[in-house]
Amino acid sequence: MCYDIKASLEAQKSRAERSGNLNAAGEIEALLRKHSPIERGHVNGFEHPILGLYTSQQPDEMSLGRWGLIPHWFQAAPQDLKFNTLNARSESMFDKAAFAQAAEKHRGILMVDGFYEHQHRSTGIYPYFIYRKDQKPMALACICEPLTSRPQPLHERKSDQFFDSDIDSDIRWFSFSIVTIKANDLMSEIHNNPKLKQGRMPLILTPEMEEHWLEPVAKNSEAFTLSRFDGGPPQGLSEQFTQQSQEIELEAHTVASLRKKTAKISGNRALQHGTSNKIYDASAPFEYPELRKDWDLFSGLS
Repeated sequence: MCYDIKASLEAQKSRAERSGNLNAAGEIEALLRKHSPIERGHVNGFEHPILGLYTSQQPDEMSLGRWGLIPHWFQAAPQDLKFNTLNARSESMFDKAAFAQAAEKHRGILMVDGFYEHQHRSTGIYPYFIYRKDQKPMALACICEPLTSRPQPLHERKSDQFFDSDIDSDIRWFSFSIVTIKANDLMSEIHNNPKLKQGRMPLILTPEMEEHWLEPVAKNSEAFTLSRFDGGPPQGLSEQFTQQSQEIELEAHTVASLRKKTAKISGNRALQHGTSNKIYDASAPFEYPELRKDWDLFSGLS
């Protein structure tokens, strides 16, 4: 699963900067500051935030997306959608009615610093921040659906009101899901929820994979999809394609609880981070004494 991410302004505009398009990077920064002004140290998908997307329609320019795909056939209010579309499984997204059209026609990339996942242990459940070993931004594969109404920014949203006007600008708006695949060795150890049969992780793209991902399926089906013998829609993403993602070197460390309603550090968190009454970085390392190798029940009670 991938329900929590870190998506700084720098990470979200990094694809444009990487291509040398500094003008586009500047325009992206202005766009994100206008529609998504909150510092994105921790983004919770269940709040359906607005984030920047690079899409197959505009691979080198920024579009805006509401996290939580709204199927093209869904006519009711978004809050009436009764199933979770924050993630789409790579093995079945071409078959699922909610995802099939998006998977084939509207794919995108979300640039992030990393993502968060929770590990289950006998002593409790612990959040981890996972990031690339080389410290570069992550390119997460997404599938998208175009929107005809503009979502409200989270800080302006009232109750369950997601949209406030029809779209009347040159900005492209989408809803999106992050694509997930079978976990690699590191993520299998971290994403060990006993309720799940198998650990998952987001589909992280290399620069070469990005170019394939943003092309129409018809042009590169052999590059990353499994075809059906009956000529129907693709069966899913090929192991050859997803294995490239699983081989990207990742690192991880524990962080403080992600579910606190305040951004203030207090008590041992202030001591841990060396700060007092300041907004902290949710991705900063946080040590849990009970996870130390030398910790035992009696020393933990002392």
